[in-house]
Amino acid sequence: MSLSLKNLYRCISHRVRQPDASIQWGAIVSLDSTLSTKVKVFDGCRIFNCDIGRYTYLGGSCHFERTKIGAFTSIGSQVICGRGTHPLSFISTYPGFYTDKAQGAEFLGASQTFTDTPRTIIGSDVWIGDRAIIIGGVDVGHGAVIAAGAVVTRNVPAFAIVGGVPAKVIKYRFPESVITDILISKWWDAPIDHIRAASKFSDKPELFIVSINEQNKLVT
Repeated sequence: MSLSLKNLYRCISHRVRQPDASIQWGAIVSLDSTLSTKVKVFDGCRIFNCDIGRYTYLGGSCHFERTKIGAFTSIGSQVICGRGTHPLSFISTYPGFYTDKAQGAEFLGASQTFTDTPRTIIGSDVWIGDRAIIIGGVDVGHGAVIAAGAVVTRNVPAFAIVGGVPAKVIKYRFPESVITDILISKWWDAPIDHIRAASKFSDKPELFIVSINEQNKLVT
């Protein structure tokens, strides 16, 4: 089967499973990936073994592997995330010494003692700038911001703004008390009509959370 036919099959399969997700024609999304409602994947993306939360979008030419992404997350163009790592203590970092699954590497026989990195976790309401790189196995907290071109090599706290190579915390989006209230509210999990109703307070986070919490109480 040609590459174009395979891509057409993948697009149709995802459309059947999640009709209101959008995958542009030039993107490749593997069949072991799951897309939630209103997800948008732009041209040139390569998405393998990922779970993507509702209303999240990925800009053009991103490459994501083995990553779980939350809801309402904004991902710029040419972002790389979740790629495998290489052992530094082996005789060689060449994948053929420790796995028969590496793309492009000739398997030479191995003891299979090297454990690859776990899945990367990106929270909800995260903003990732263009050309950022997130090393596999990292946990990016809810509400975090990753500056364009940053290289993230360690976990990012919730609502932290990080940048640089390697990325370091620059500051936090909100005071600690506000961050705590937002994390408790988990507004990104609320029914979309609750979020729409609270959106008039989007520039006032404290009032937004009050609105979400009050609406949630009405349905519990």
